Amino acid sequence: MKITSVRIATDADAKAIAEIANAHELSIDSQSSLMSEQSALEFMSGYVDQSVTYLLSIDGEAGFSALVNLHPDSVRSRYFTDVYASPKLDDLGFVVLWAIDLAKSEHPDWAIWPGVNFLDKRLQSAWATHGFVFLRRYYTMRMKISALPSVRRIENVEIKAIDIANPDNVAMWHQIHQNSFSSHFGFAPRELEKWSELVLNNSTDPHGVFVAYKDGVPVGFCQCNDEHAAENKGYISILGVTHENQGLGIGEALLQTGIIYSATKGYDSIELNVDTGNESGALKLYEKVGFKPESSWIQLHRP
Repeated sequence: MKITSVRIATDADAKAIAEIANAHELSIDSQSSLMSEQSALEFMSGYVDQSVTYLLSIDGEAGFSALVNLHPDSVRSRYFTDVYASPKLDDLGFVVLWAIDLAKSEHPDWAIWPGVNFLDKRLQSAWATHGFVFLRRYYTMRMKISALPSVRRIENVEIKAIDIANPDNVAMWHQIHQNSFSSHFGFAPRELEKWSELVLNNSTDPHGVFVAYKDGVPVGFCQCNDEHAAENKGYISILGVTHENQGLGIGEALLQTGIIYSATKGYDSIELNVDTGNESGALKLYEKVGFKPESSWIQLHRP
């Protein structure tokens, strides 16, 4: 097999991209979250910095059989690379090599951190052929919203939705986030403008950001968005509590607030992702509230 043509995807390709990504994932993991057409548009533009998605035709076939997005992150000098391909392609080594060569041509000194479903031995093997090994494991966790939880009450703590159309509120949220995540694996501080581009996108719910105030001072936040609305699932994209206020139950109260909010929108379940090596105890918190691991994916790197 060989790559016979390559082109850059356009918005008109979003549906086809979602279809091939879903076919790839569901062929090895029936619990995978589906990529919607809207999610495909966001995928195409890059996770962090602006990027492009490449559509690869194999052996002269009409249409495309594989896609690659390098997902650059200039702050970290790193590519968070994704490869999806038709399940009928047994050997993905040549697609992975094409992605590696492309990354080297753009930034030869940058690291490449591919993401792969934990069950996807086909793709893991392709990356391993080129020296990539396990780095970190993450869970996709879900819970059915069968009954609304009570929000944990904490003395002198109040949780309120913020207006993210107000730049001062976004700046406040940014400060909480940078404090909360400063000790997390792979964290890199970002200036407000760059950070805002990451958290405010087409899936953003303008009413879905909640901030916890302790004695009137903002100390934590929870962001709900509509990334999985097509599957009638709520999604908590980020949750954090400042270092000096962790361990007080604020994260639990914020999480419960996000669940209740998602239920008011008619979602029958809710999803989030967690780094299983997160030292803050996030995994234990999510399990306590009722989330269960459904799928997992791993980050690879080349030492």
